[in-house]
Amino acid sequence: MGVRLVLLLVAFACGAASSAWSDELTEMQATFPVTVGGNTFRLEGLIIRKTDAQGRLPIALLTNGGAATATGGVNATAAAYAHYARDLARRGWLAVVTMRRGFGQSEGPKPAPITCQAASLDAWAGAAADDLQATIDTIAKRPDADASKVIVIGSEIAGVAAVALSARNPPGLVSVVSVSGGLQSESNCPINDLLVEGYKSFGAKSRVPNLWIYSSSDRLFGPDLAERLHTAFLDAGGDVKFVMFFHDGNVGTAVFGQATEVWYVQMDGFLRAHNLPTWRTTDVWSVIDRLKITDRMERQNFAGSMIQHYFAAPGEKAIAISPTVQAAWTRPQDKLGDGPPLPLNYQTGSRSLDDARNGALAACQKAAQDCAIVMENFHWVGDTR
Repeated sequence: MGVRLVLLLVAFACGAASSAWSDELTEMQATFPVTVGGNTFRLEGLIIRKTDAQGRLPIALLTNGGAATATGGVNATAAAYAHYARDLARRGWLAVVTMRRGFGQSEGPKPAPITCQAASLDAWAGAAADDLQATIDTIAKRPDADASKVIVIGSEIAGVAAVALSARNPPGLVSVVSVSGGLQSESNCPINDLLVEGYKSFGAKSRVPNLWIYSSSDRLFGPDLAERLHTAFLDAGGDVKFVMFFHDGNVGTAVFGQATEVWYVQMDGFLRAHNLPTWRTTDVWSVIDRLKITDRMERQNFAGSMIQHYFAAPGEKAIAISPTVQAAWTRPQDKLGDGPPLPLNYQTGSRSLDDARNGALAACQKAAQDCAIVMENFHWVGDTR
């Protein structure tokens, strides 16, 4: 009898992580002294990098979003974005989180509410872009920072801030990722037309590659508005890859926070297309080889489903497998698809690496008792256990 493959995939939504992360990363709370308009402010921040990274690293800047209005989410903290920063650091970036003026513990005035006047939107976008540029200028002074390669990532209001920065074409900014980017007015007046005009202006100036990701079920920044923003930006001359997918949520936060793997897949492909750091397709095939999968069809199935999903998924994460059943893959007479279940499991989005290991092992051990961890985050550890 051959071996029948059963994938028991255990994946948890990524939440705000505790301080128990793997020692492959160095995490530093920080305050960034930035100068905006001749005044100096201290912005709350966070810096995460690979502990063993050498030389200068490209900069991935995340900024606070998770709100629909200009003044929403002022009590957010940099720690809320740590799990995204860790995933970017593992992809080879100097990952930086910055809280713009008036948010979290950052100094400076709270952002002015958005009204029905175009000048109000312009002023908000300009101030937000000032904060991002000032943070980049500060980080660029670090000996481990490569300011010639910078990406900026934001959701909802932070997505607008990132797109506004791209319209300035600052040196070193190589891409922008906006997830459910949009703004609403505190005065409940319709500002969609103003926002579309603003994006038309951004597109006329921006020459930075943009990636925008939206959900068709987003009730705040849904498909109609997203398409209008896309058309305005693109027709004005902007460079944008536009992705619309369905997710069962009614606000952009559900896309950014609950569908992390989905937009990570888009981001990783975008980064690869622009020769920027992330995991590579050759990394996927390396794992397939280490798993000793020799059947051509099964190699394709594994690479296109489980292993790619694992690489794209948020950390902390781990893969567990039974060495005994894995050995059966090397026997030509065995065909995956028949026979007893093969335990091969992963867990992602865990609060710590220990949680990821334990979850993957627990699921694997339902089918075999000799399960072992073979992959931790992006590192193969099967040869050392």
